[in-house]
This record gives sequence, C-alpha cells and structure tokens, in this order.
Amino acid sequence: MTDRFNAQQIIECLRSGISSRRLSAIFSYGREAALERVSREMGRVSEDNAVQSLVLKGNFGNGKTHFLNIIFDLAEKMNFAVSFVPLSKEIPFNRLDRIYRNAVAALYLPGFMQPGLLPLLSQDRSGSEDTEDIVKFASRQLHPKIAAVLKNYFESNDPWSKHQLFSDLSGDFIPGSLLKSIHRINTGITLNIPRFLLKEHIFDYFRMLSYLIKARGYAGWIILFDEFEQVMHLGVSARSAAYLNASRFMSKAFGLASTYTVFSASSNLWSELLLKEKRSDFDVIPDRLADKGFQHHIPTVKEVFGQFLRDNLFLDNLSSFDVRRLLHAISEYHSLAYSRQTPVDMEAVLNLLGGDTPLRTTIRSMVEYLDLQYLHGVEPKILVSRPEESAAVIKWTDDNGEDLDC
Repeated sequence: MTDRFNAQQIIECLRSGISSRRLSAIFSYGREAALERVSREMGRVSEDNAVQSLVLKGNFGNGKTHFLNIIFDLAEKMNFAVSFVPLSKEIPFNRLDRIYRNAVAALYLPGFMQPGLLPLLSQDRSGSEDTEDIVKFASRQLHPKIAAVLKNYFESNDPWSKHQLFSDLSGDFIPGSLLKSIHRINTGITLNIPRFLLKEHIFDYFRMLSYLIKARGYAGWIILFDEFEQVMHLGVSARSAAYLNASRFMSKAFGLASTYTVFSASSNLWSELLLKEKRSDFDVIPDRLADKGFQHHIPTVKEVFGQFLRDNLFLDNLSSFDVRRLLHAISEYHSLAYSRQTPVDMEAVLNLLGGDTPLRTTIRSMVEYLDLQYLHGVEPKILVSRPEESAAVIKWTDDNGEDLDC
C-alpha cells in the first residue's frame, strides 16, 4: 500500500513531466503487449547468450522514455545490468568513446544503488577462476591494452595505480606510456603492446564490459539509447559513422555477449531522414560511403536501415480505455497524497483535451486539473489551443471565465 509521502513523490514526478523508473513500475497501461515482446526477447538473450536489438518508434510526448524505464524496471527483475544513455549533441552516436563513458557512468547492477563498474571489478580477488577467465578472454579476443589494464588492476596493490586503471576501464582512457609505467612497477617487466587507436579499437571496451557482466553471473546487459533522432543534427559523414556504430550493437558478429540494445527515436527521424522523397539517408549514406572508398560498409548500413524501416516497434496512442485507467490511477494517487477525495468529470477532461493530445500533456493536464480543484475548491474549465504541432497550451478558468493558476 502506497503511503501519503510516497503518493506525494509520485504526483511530483508526474507534475514535472519527467519519466522515471519509479513511475514506470506503477504506470504501464496499454503497453502490455509491447512489454511481453521485450520480455521474450530478453529471455532469449539471457538463455542463448544472444545479441538482439529493438528499434522503438513513437511520436513526441507519447511515452518512449517512459517505456524505456519500464524496460529498465523489468530488466532489473530479470537480473540484467542496465545502461540508460540519453543521446545529445555532447553524446553523439558517431563517438563511441563518449557513448562508452556514459554507458559505464549509467550502468546499474541489480542489488546496487550506485551506478558504475566498481561492483563488477571488486566482487572477486585476483586469482579466482572467473577473474582469470576475464583476463584470458581479453588477451585472446581484445586489444592487448585492455588485457594489460585488467591484469594490472587485479594484481596491483597501489591505490594510485588502481585509480588510474579503474579510470581507464570507466572510459577516461590513460595513455600507453602511463600503462607501461604501472606495469613495470607491478611486475618489473617492460610491457610491449601495439598502439591503441581509439576509433579502431574502442568497441573492444564494449565487448569487455558485456563479457565481464555475464562472467559475474548476471543475465546480460541491457543498453537503452534514448533520443536516437539526435543523429539528424549530424553531418552526412558523422551519420554514416553513427549507422555503422548502430550495426555493432545489432549483431553478435561484432563480439558482444548477451546484450539487448534498444534504440528509441521520435517519428520525425523517419520522415526527415529515412523516408524523404528526395535525398533520404537510404540513398545519401551509401553514396557517401562509396565516394570515400568504403563500399564494403554499404551492406552493413543497409541492414541497419532495414531494421529501422521494417522491424521497428511503434508506440501508438493509448486507447481511450487505457487513458481512462491511467487518469483514474493518477486521481487516486492525488487523493492519497493530499488526503482529499477530488471529484473528477473524466469524460469532460478527455473530451476537452481531445484524443490527439500527447500523452505527456494529458498527464500533466490531469495533475494541474486536480491541483486547481484542490487549491480553489471549484472544478476548472479547460481551454486547449495548439499553436505548434508538438505542443498544446491549456488554460484553466472557473465558471465565471476567470483564470485559475496553480
């Protein structure tokens, strides 16, 4: 039973309009079928050591980020490690080094409150069987630098050295000269490894992390990329790199282990880039790759386009039945939060908002409606205008037409 304080926290989250894992655990109305698909696919990832991906498509404000948080909540229950990475101009998808750093910073493990790598690296001591397997895997499958970093991290007793090595594994990559110095201090032997090239070898860190997560007994790794439509702000060459990077998370051929990746994108990615009548990315990107002499990458990019065009999961508008369920639940939490039963004319609210109002706007409008009724003791009237395609302006008045304000 939710107590009053928890109910107030839930209403505050809804009032802010920002999705969270807390809300996802409560409000998942109308997404049961989509969640069942995700659950089945995550089960295959765990049981078969598979690599799978999902392209999540939806209109502005229709609950994409909320659905990612629902997946996050489910993944924790299924013993998956989860990284939630919102993309932005500072974290573009053509820069895997930045993606990795943020994926580690936002890595949550079941049973741990704080994110990050530390629980994965401190669960065991050097010399244990799974630790040795991790180092052997890195030695055989990854760039030699990563194996050297792991081996020295597990064997070093020097706090400063461990800090530097931990920073490297977390995405703040140390230069080869510093690694050689640490290795010489730890072993008395000179370390000879080939040069680590960030653009060429960065994905080995993702492979290392996916293997490490599985080796430590977790079901696998869930990576949630939000706002993938940010690729629209990149130039043609950068978009080419972004699509090629996406392919690395979609196929086991690139070396990940037990990983499920979700790409969440607004519908305008399709209308502005992928399905344009003229100069769509489906035509422009292969031409650019051919001009640069990278014809061998064209089939890979087309496979990515195929998944984005044909295999996406579209989050449609909730049915009126599910919207009613959601708004009734919000009303109940509001009543519990403020110890007052607020009468709601649900049909009037739904009719005035209209069926095409974004879900986020509908939820915030409902909270405002309840707040105003609580504050003023009268049922507010709703006036809705839409000056822009993606937004709705809602004005609240009383029976006399006077403005109400929270």
